[in-house]
Amino acid sequence: MGTIANSRETRRERMRIFGQWAVVYLVAGVGRYHDARGIDTPVVAGDVILVSPEVAHSYGPRAGEVWHEIYVCFRGPIFEVWREAGAFALRNPVFQWKPPRQGLEVLKPFFSYWNQPGASMLEGVGLWQLVLSRIFSSGSFNPELEPHPAWFLRAVELLERSPLEDDKTLRGIATACGMGYESFRKKFAVIAGRPPGRYALGRRIERARQLLARHRFTNKELASLLGFSDEFHFCKTFKRLTGTTPQAPRQVLQ
Repeated sequence: MGTIANSRETRRERMRIFGQWAVVYLVAGVGRYHDARGIDTPVVAGDVILVSPEVAHSYGPRAGEVWHEIYVCFRGPIFEVWREAGAFALRNPVFQWKPPRQGLEVLKPFFSYWNQPGASMLEGVGLWQLVLSRIFSSGSFNPELEPHPAWFLRAVELLERSPLEDDKTLRGIATACGMGYESFRKKFAVIAGRPPGRYALGRRIERARQLLARHRFTNKELASLLGFSDEFHFCKTFKRLTGTTPQAPRQVLQ
């Protein structure tokens, strides 16, 4: 188990058979999952990927972007019982679980347990099964349904492309998805855990964090690049959503 920050694109043809189970929780970013069964689906923040032991697969962010994930690998007879009971999403290995802040709160006790002296493997396995039960019994998961409605995937794609999340832009996206604005806004929030405007703004700030981790942009350059009205608006929004100033990631590069 662990975390991976700034994960890079994985080439589609480089599929691998992992040999054990894994649950991957996407905390930030957008990408795709594909496997030897012909499944090819987008992955967005808040999604869970279930990796099956025997299925060749690959997943990762889009070209030129990165994502942040938390993962847990596991194996053993008890989890084969889970498989036989139909508890795992084998037909739909990618599905929306919880917005990152909520999901991290669920995972935190499990990860914290392993940092304690004398942690028991038996108790740890029990805690992991409790986490699995919360993931696979969530209201967002239904093994008989598609992991994401087509309109939602279309909306995410359009929001990712747009430099703005103003009312005119969001209404245009709602129309492109074949919905009225209010219906679109409410349904999007149910799946993504936040309204489309907040989702799009969060993605712009996440993009800023990715750029700051790799390059020495000024606030003014980032504001212009990401579509903010000015650097003051960018800095204020960055601090409100991340709790830090844009200068903090730059200090890591120095």
